Amino acid sequence: MRPSLFILSVFLLSSCTLLPITLSEKCHPADKTALLKLKKDFGNPYDLASWDPKTDCCEWYCVKCDDRKNVTTTNRIIDIFINGGGLRGSIPASIGNIPLLESLSFHKQANITGPIPTAIAKLKNLNFLDISWTNISGPVPEFLSTLTKFDMERV
Repeated sequence: MRPSLFILSVFLLSSCTLLPITLSEKCHPADKTALLKLKKDFGNPYDLASWDPKTDCCEWYCVKCDDRKNVTTTNRIIDIFINGGGLRGSIPASIGNIPLLESLSFHKQANITGPIPTAIAKLKNLNFLDISWTNISGPVPEFLSTLTKFDMERV
């Protein structure tokens, strides 16, 4: 075998074995779909430019996947923290489609308006909600009390 052909063969073989590692995605497909819907519902703001369907959502700006080493890793979205930016409108109902979400922050999003959506009641693991410095209006909804892990003192 000629040296150049041998080198090419070794390169192709090593590339094939590395391919699954580079193409693997940690992000749960349902969470990715929900996040992309949330982005669309907010009007595809610049703040969420890293939310690209071609990339792993566990690597996106403003989100965190469960990657805890001491328990079973789910790689589900557990935190969304979109702070100090240009989101507009009300919090979309699609926020309720991220079932393992534990923490949600829209801090310093002055153009977020309207009430806290009832879809948040679907987030059974939610323990923290930050809507400070927004224009969310209305009373604290009673449905938040149905969230057993939610800390009402941290609203």
